[in-house]
Amino acid sequence: MSDYLDAVAAPLKGPRRLREDMLAEIGDGFEDAVAERIGAGQSPREAARDAAAEFGEPRLVAAEVQRELVAAQAKRTAWTLVTALPAMTIMWDLFSGDGEVSLAITLLARLTDTATAAAFVTGALVLTGHLHRRAAGLCGVLGITQVTVALACSAVISAIGEGGGPVAPWAALLGASAVGSVVVVASSARALAVARTRIA
Repeated sequence: MSDYLDAVAAPLKGPRRLREDMLAEIGDGFEDAVAERIGAGQSPREAARDAAAEFGEPRLVAAEVQRELVAAQAKRTAWTLVTALPAMTIMWDLFSGDGEVSLAITLLARLTDTATAAAFVTGALVLTGHLHRRAAGLCGVLGITQVTVALACSAVISAIGEGGGPVAPWAALLGASAVGSVVVVASSARALAVARTRIA
């Protein structure tokens, strides 16, 4: 049983707990099948061989499991996008003030909003079941793209904007944004890694 389960588990990538639960379920089923055959008079080796034949080739079983893992990771990353990105946007809007800004800063802010909206809508489509094909990959790409665009635009805005204002609120905002960005990038990177997994 161990060899069969190891062969199924080897190529899998995805959420650890779900992966372990699915492998445990397969292992329990395989063990029951072997025990049933031994009870019917087969030797342990014959029982394990026949149970493996019944369950199917490990790579085919792994491919089925991997599809479930990809879907689960897509939903996890989608949840990250639809919660973290709006929260960071709201924080920046609250601290940005209502003063006049230049056209360049306005355009950069709108570019960030567009990247955020694209990632948010994709995440929402995944969570509502309207987007299945390449969902994990799309969430990963758009999540990383949003953070990259937001950081680049923020850097340019900081360079061309006027300084001033209390330091403490901005420091807190930057710290919270950094944490949110790390969370989004980490989840997006996992989604991309899982989406790229191919089981031959």
